[in-house]
Amino acid sequence: MEESNARKTKATDVVYDVVLTNGRVIDAETYTDGIFNVGIIGEKIAAISADPLKGKEVVDATGKIVCPGFIDLHAHSQNIGSNRIQAFDGLTTALDLESGVLPVSEFYDKCAKEGRPINYGASSAWGGARIVTFSPQKAVNGKPVPSVEWFLESFDATEWVMAVAEGETLQKILDMTEEGLKEGGIGVGVPWGYAPGAGMKELLGIWKLARKYNVPTYTHIQNLSMVDPNSGTKNIVEMIGLAASTGAKTHICHLNSVSLRDIPSISQLIKTAQSAGIPITTEAYSYGAGNGPIGAHEFDPEDVQERLEIDWSDLTAVKTMKDFQTKEEVVKARKEDPNLSTIIHYLREDDNAHDASLLDMSVLFPGGAVVTDGLPYTTSEGKFFHSDEWPLPEGLSNHPRAAGNYCRFLRKWVRERGVISWMDAMRYTSLNAANILEDSIPEMKNKARIQVGADADILVFDPETVSEQADFRNPARLSKGMHHVIINGTFLIRDEELDTNALPGKPIRAKITA
Repeated sequence: MEESNARKTKATDVVYDVVLTNGRVIDAETYTDGIFNVGIIGEKIAAISADPLKGKEVVDATGKIVCPGFIDLHAHSQNIGSNRIQAFDGLTTALDLESGVLPVSEFYDKCAKEGRPINYGASSAWGGARIVTFSPQKAVNGKPVPSVEWFLESFDATEWVMAVAEGETLQKILDMTEEGLKEGGIGVGVPWGYAPGAGMKELLGIWKLARKYNVPTYTHIQNLSMVDPNSGTKNIVEMIGLAASTGAKTHICHLNSVSLRDIPSISQLIKTAQSAGIPITTEAYSYGAGNGPIGAHEFDPEDVQERLEIDWSDLTAVKTMKDFQTKEEVVKARKEDPNLSTIIHYLREDDNAHDASLLDMSVLFPGGAVVTDGLPYTTSEGKFFHSDEWPLPEGLSNHPRAAGNYCRFLRKWVRERGVISWMDAMRYTSLNAANILEDSIPEMKNKARIQVGADADILVFDPETVSEQADFRNPARLSKGMHHVIINGTFLIRDEELDTNALPGKPIRAKITA
C-alpha cells in the first residue's frame, strides 16, 4: 500500500500562513520548554519544529516566550474597548461566568453582530432570573438585559436581594436559569453574595440543575466576613456540601477576596475536599483589592469594618478615585448612588509581607486559575464606557486588574520574586482554566496549548520587560511586553501595535445534551 501524501509531506516542506521562528515555546500540558519554530495554517497550529519552517509570513520570536493565550474565567467587561486592553495583558479568551447573562442567546447574538477582538462567552445568570422574578420593574420587555451594567444597576431594588424563593417563584427562577443553559450558557453564574435572601433549598435546586446539564456553578459566596456565625468559612463548607451531595462541579470565585484573612484555613478546607474527590475548583486575581457596587449588602457600613478588618480609607470610589473617610460618607454614597463602583483594599500586599503571603496562598492555589474579575471602564459621569474608539479616552476609571492583572502576575510572581517558573505561570494563566471547563466544554481542549491541532491563540512576549502599567490612579494604561497576540490565527497585536480592524474573537459556548 502506498504511503499517503499527508505522510510523505514533511513539516519543513509545507508553506505555512504564519511562522514564529526561534522563540522559547512553552506548553504546560506536555512540559515542552525549548527553542522551536511554530507554523500556523488558518486558525490552527500546524507544526512545531526544531527545523526551519517556510511561511508566507515569518515573525522572529528570538528572545521571546511563545505560549498559549491567557483564559479569564471571570471577566465582566464584555465589550470591544475592554477586550482590546485585555489583549495587551495577554488575554485571548474572556468569559463572564460568575455573574453570567440572560437571555444567553441574546448575548451571543450581540457579540457576534458587533464582533469581538478576543474569544468570549458567559454562563446562565441565576441572579438575572432572581431580579426579574422579585423586582420585575427592572425587567426590559419582561426580560433581563444580558449585561453586567444591568445587573449592577439593579442594586437600588431590594426585593430580589432579600426575598426567599419558594414554590412557584422558585420554579420560575429555576426555569429561567435552565433556559439559559439550553441556549448554551457555560454553566450557572451564582452571585450569592449579592442576594443574601437566597436559601439553601434554592441553591440546591440550582446545583441539581447544573448536575443535570453537566456544567459547573460559579459562585460568589454569601458572606464577605471573617465573623461567625455568618462567616465566609461557613459558606465554603456549604459549597463543599452542595458539591458533595449533588456531584455538580462547583467553582468558588475569587478565593482571595472571599477568604480575606482566613485564606489559610479556607484553602485547607478546599484542598481536603478535593482530596476526597469532591468536584470543587477555585480562582484568584493578583491584587489584594476587590471591586463592587457600594450599595451591595457586603458593604453594609454597620459592620463592614469588623467583618473585613478594614478602615474606612480602604474603600475607594472608582468614579472619583477618592478614599472614603467616615461611616457617614459611606452611608450617604449608598443612599445617593448604590451602583457606585467601589474598590476595597482587604490586603496591602505591596507593603506588608504577611499580606503578601496570604495573597500567595490564593493566587497560587494548586490547580487554581488566575482571573481578573474586571468590570467595564467608567466615565467621569459614572457611566460605563462602550465606544470602540481607540485609544481609549483619558479619564476613565476602573480597578487596574482590568488592564494589568496577568502581566502583573508574570512580573511579580515569576520574574521579580521567582516564586514560580514560567512553565507554572502558563498553568495558572491558561491551562488550569481550560482544564476546569473542558469536561463540559470540549472545545477548551483545543485551547491553552501550543500543540499541533490546537487553536492558534498565541502570545509572543518579552520575559524581561513584561509588566503591568495600570495602577489605581491610572487604571487604563496598557500593559507592556506583549509583542504579538494572535487570536484564532489572526494578529490582533503585532509589534505591540493593535490592529483596530481585527475582530477575530469567537464564541465559547456549551453544547447541551441534557
